[in-house]
Amino acid sequence: MAKLNHKIAAAIFELIMSEGEARKEYETFLADAEDLSPEDVATIQEIQGDEFNHLLKLQAMAKKYDGGIMAAPDGVAQAISQITRNNKEE
Repeated sequence: MAKLNHKIAAAIFELIMSEGEARKEYETFLADAEDLSPEDVATIQEIQGDEFNHLLKLQAMAKKYDGGIMAAPDGVAQAISQITRNNKEE
C-alpha cells in the first residue's frame, strides 16, 4: 500500500508541476503583452487565480498520499499568511 501511495503522490506532484508551468506561461505572456487592455490583464489574472486554486487543492490532496510529510515549521505561518492575503492590499 505504501508504494502505491507514493506513486499516487508522485503523479499528483506531476500535476502540480503542470499547474506551475501554466502559471509561468501566463506570467511570461503578461510580461510580453505590452498592448493588452486592462480588462484582458484582469481576465488573465483571474485565470491565474484558478490555476493557483488548483495548486492548493492538489497540494492538499498530495498530503493524503505522501507518507505524512509535514512542512518544516520555520516560516510556514508567514508563508501561509502571504498566500491567503489579497495581493491588492499591499
